[in-house]
Amino acid sequence: MKGLTSFPPNLRFRPIALNQLVLVSLLVLPYVSYLGLAGLAIFLVIGLPRWGRAGGQILYRQGWLWLTLGIGLSVLMAQYPREAALESLNFWPFFGFYALLALAIPRFEQPVAVLHDWALGLLLATLPITLRAIVEFYFKAPGNLERWQGHPWFNWLYLQPDYGFRADSVFGHPNVLANYLVIVFGLGLGLCAYYLQQQWHSAQSGWVYGATALILVGIFCSGSRNGLLVAGLQILCFGWLIRRHRYLVLAALGAIAAMLVGALAWGVGGRSLEAVFTTTTLRLEVWQLAAQMVGQNPWLGSGLGSFRLQYQPYSIPIYDQVNHSHNLLLMLAAELGLPVMVGFLVIVGLIVFRGLRTLQPASPLWPQRGIFAAYLMGFGGAVAFTMFDLSFYDARVNVLGWLTLAVIQAMPQLAQAPLPLTPKKMS
Repeated sequence: MKGLTSFPPNLRFRPIALNQLVLVSLLVLPYVSYLGLAGLAIFLVIGLPRWGRAGGQILYRQGWLWLTLGIGLSVLMAQYPREAALESLNFWPFFGFYALLALAIPRFEQPVAVLHDWALGLLLATLPITLRAIVEFYFKAPGNLERWQGHPWFNWLYLQPDYGFRADSVFGHPNVLANYLVIVFGLGLGLCAYYLQQQWHSAQSGWVYGATALILVGIFCSGSRNGLLVAGLQILCFGWLIRRHRYLVLAALGAIAAMLVGALAWGVGGRSLEAVFTTTTLRLEVWQLAAQMVGQNPWLGSGLGSFRLQYQPYSIPIYDQVNHSHNLLLMLAAELGLPVMVGFLVIVGLIVFRGLRTLQPASPLWPQRGIFAAYLMGFGGAVAFTMFDLSFYDARVNVLGWLTLAVIQAMPQLAQAPLPLTPKKMS
């Protein structure tokens, strides 16, 4: 690939194409996050002079600039302005990343092949993550904990923050691990559907099927109730996508049944199902506190990060600290105000609606619908996860959310022109 065809010959970047720069950045992101973010920042620096004006038009037409102004006004009026300004970095820089990436994708020489390679790279890059999660899950089990805790080779597992019988792998928290994995799980399911639709049978497809299945095990090892629920919904979407393959639909339902059996046998994160349902009711109390905050400052909110700072220890039994409201819509309404929350909901909803409209039998994208469904399921997993927990404060999760949204934004443009849509088949 020679990069973006919109570049004049004297401005094309020969050493590495921009799509390859993004791919390399995504591959290292979960392991060396600052290096991965630096690569994506370079993409922004290169793309801004080329598509800055067009990107600004997208942000203006869709309403992102108005949301940025709303966030800025909320920061100025926040109860904790410094904290709010710092937390705002989880939002407005990613607006620009989304816009420039959405503009770049249709300009790649083989855009769908690039999207395939990004999804495949992200999927295979999770193999060490999920394998480490499985190892942690084993050694953190109560019986194994007593057996191995004093061994110097395994002390590093037990010197980390204690999340009980739950793995966090390279992410530092089990819920962040689960959030990252459900996004990539959606990408993996889409690739599996694509290979089945194309009737590919190769070593590459075997790796895809295996890595996707392993992610499901990794989500279970994270002990995230939310992650398991979202993964189950994604599997149902996958079953609909491959509904003509009856045996595979039964296999998908079998995967859901296996998760239920695992929860019955080992609980979720070492917690029995009874304990799981008991602690779930505590989430409702967190939401009630957030709803009270909305009523106190409905227009501008109380400022980003204010939920954590306003929380009184043990307002909810057994919790001396609660960092956020565990629901994205409630968080936006409570900390940024109802207008910003509604704006986010409308803008993102329209983007997804336009993207879904392109996946119809008459669309030129239909033969490769598995690849585009991968990004839709990945983004759907990210959004569904935020209904019960928030992990976008980790930039690695945040990047994947905006990446998948950018692909969805690019889908209508990809459907307007004849493109070389089929990725190369590898043996």
